[in-house]
Amino acid sequence: MKNNTFKRSALALAVTAALPMVANAAEEPRELPVTEAAAAEEQGYKVDKASSPKLTQSVADTPKTINIISGDVLEDQGVTSLNDALRNVAGVSTFGGGEGGGGVISANDKVTIRGFDARSSIYVDGIRDVAGYSRDMFNYEQVEVVKGASGSLDGRSTGGGSVNLSTKRAQQDSFGSVSAGYNTFDTKRISADVNEQFSDTVSGRANLLYTDGGDIFDNGEENYQTKAAAGSILFKPTDATGITFDVLMMEQDNVPVLGLPFVTEAAAEATGLAEGPIDSDGWDKVYTVKGRDYEEISTRMYTLVVDHQVVDGFALRSQTRIGSNEKESVLGRPWWGSDGDNSLLNATRTQNIDEKNELFVTQLDAIFNIGGDDLSQDIVVGVEYAKEKKTSYGVSADFTYYDAAGNELENPAIDPVNYSNDLTSTGGLTRTGDDATGEGKTLAFYVLDTIKIADTFQIDLNARYDDYELTGDACSRRSGCTEGLDAQESYFSYGAAVSYFVTQNGNVYLGYSNAQQPPGTDLALSTSEDANGMEPESAKTIELGTKWELFDQNLLLSAAIFQTTKDVVDSERVTDSEGNTVTNYYLTGEQKAKGFELGAVGQITDNLSLSANFVKLDTEVTQDIDEESEGNGLQGSPDKTANLWVSYAALEDKLNVGGGLNYNSGETFWRRNMAYYEVDAYTTAYLMASYQATEDLKVQLNVDNVTDKEYVTDYSAKGHFLPGAPRSFALNVKYDF
Repeated sequence: MKNNTFKRSALALAVTAALPMVANAAEEPRELPVTEAAAAEEQGYKVDKASSPKLTQSVADTPKTINIISGDVLEDQGVTSLNDALRNVAGVSTFGGGEGGGGVISANDKVTIRGFDARSSIYVDGIRDVAGYSRDMFNYEQVEVVKGASGSLDGRSTGGGSVNLSTKRAQQDSFGSVSAGYNTFDTKRISADVNEQFSDTVSGRANLLYTDGGDIFDNGEENYQTKAAAGSILFKPTDATGITFDVLMMEQDNVPVLGLPFVTEAAAEATGLAEGPIDSDGWDKVYTVKGRDYEEISTRMYTLVVDHQVVDGFALRSQTRIGSNEKESVLGRPWWGSDGDNSLLNATRTQNIDEKNELFVTQLDAIFNIGGDDLSQDIVVGVEYAKEKKTSYGVSADFTYYDAAGNELENPAIDPVNYSNDLTSTGGLTRTGDDATGEGKTLAFYVLDTIKIADTFQIDLNARYDDYELTGDACSRRSGCTEGLDAQESYFSYGAAVSYFVTQNGNVYLGYSNAQQPPGTDLALSTSEDANGMEPESAKTIELGTKWELFDQNLLLSAAIFQTTKDVVDSERVTDSEGNTVTNYYLTGEQKAKGFELGAVGQITDNLSLSANFVKLDTEVTQDIDEESEGNGLQGSPDKTANLWVSYAALEDKLNVGGGLNYNSGETFWRRNMAYYEVDAYTTAYLMASYQATEDLKVQLNVDNVTDKEYVTDYSAKGHFLPGAPRSFALNVKYDF
């Protein structure tokens, strides 16, 4: 009864807030264009507005740190993956795997924002994405990063922020391009983007991709192949109505390298090697069984969007998506101690995944714009229903191993000192029936209101109510499988901010917001009922910032001071009266991230473009059951990160040259209250030159990691690490028609 009461109260709040707006809109109509999900025109490096209809103001007037990586930046840098795109955003790290970042390295996208895990906060067009995989940028206009707790905007999250990808959708225009590229990692890439206006009411767009290669360290095994097709149809029966249907189909067939050997203390004693990452002379070796490892991913998304302007000042928008992601992989993990011998690497250790993710999401937004010059309001009242399901199939790795002579091996191992690897295998994964499942259902209501007073003050008030339920089965190595589990929670998220416009092009703002993370946010239940019954972890962010548009509003400067405090679940293992080891859970932990950041993006002159930002971040475990943890930092949270990218157009814009730097002050990988490994500070450099050979043909050369800097991007306490990519050259040819 309690949950139903809250549902009725939230709905009543939304309706009550909307009624006076409709009445006022009839008295003082203002034109409200039909919402469009993506920027249709090239906007340079500075993008004026995020794609979400919930963010009704420009980026400059939104009282929150928002970094948007435009399509022009992505093209100039030759960026093709989400991980590479996010190198343009300081305070965002694309490393830090499971078990506190020092346990399981993932081959797929992994993101932390301001020190908090954001892997479950990656969205496509404002809808939470289906699963973890490597996202290619071929079908996206831009990447948008919203920082700080923003539960009223995104729903459940860890509180650091979120990433949104804006899809390329059909436009009422005709254009097209074909691109072909090759780089020194033997990556071949062909893509096409064609938009055609068939009539006054119907347009279509197709994006196609084929890419193969990516042997980063020339080991002869690593490879990434993607075949993808995306289509979009726009139907505009009237000027006030637009109906868009999108399809994305993508197949990935990869052989990732999960990691290279990290010489542990015990391994150093046994081998005589220096403790730490294995010497770079050995990075081109294969430390897994050749021909065994693979990753196969199939992704599907179908989206229907309806925009309708009812009257001036009042529009409706509906978005519905069905999606699925299936992934199966066997990835070798360099692991010391075959038969207890720390001089050899056990070749049978693998990370095995067989899972399927499905989702159905529908959103309905009512968008109001009312008032006049002295007082106006932009209001979004919406409802969202989401049904998500994740099935992690229990599997066993049934492999038989052989040496070069074909003899069967019981304990195959690789000697990293006197290296040789002639191992082969047969077999594969077998499903055991011990499947972990999680089916989540979310019903949410939200209101976002922006009030402007005489072009001098702006007040933002946001609220969202979520009713979240997760049911399913869980399995663990220690306790086996438990069926019929559930986690239910209803919670409010909110945000408020006040902005003072010093001038027409500059403002100062103060904002406060929260986000909540109920148990099983990543659709995974615990075998412990106590863990599933915990209240949501709550994060709160306070931010003081300023934004200024200069040079005829072509350059946006921003600065912000922020602090996020998060209450987290702690656990401890104890022995009960019968001598059994049990785990108790408490919502008593606390983590904190604070700091400041500076940003600049846009054009300084007609020829000179800039994208730069800097973040100083201080993270800390401020409270924990285990007092030894207090004072530790958070994963993926270097003290200082910065990036700079500058491009200059010459010869009547035929020649474009650019370059940039990425700086990281170093990273500490924590696990079990220990700083297992520390990465020193490093800086990487990038260069670009493009030439418009004809009106339609452009040739571009990119050089990444110009100085061939060696650095570590991820580390596992299990005994392996991932290095950053070495210097590479990429040549791309683009033909427009």
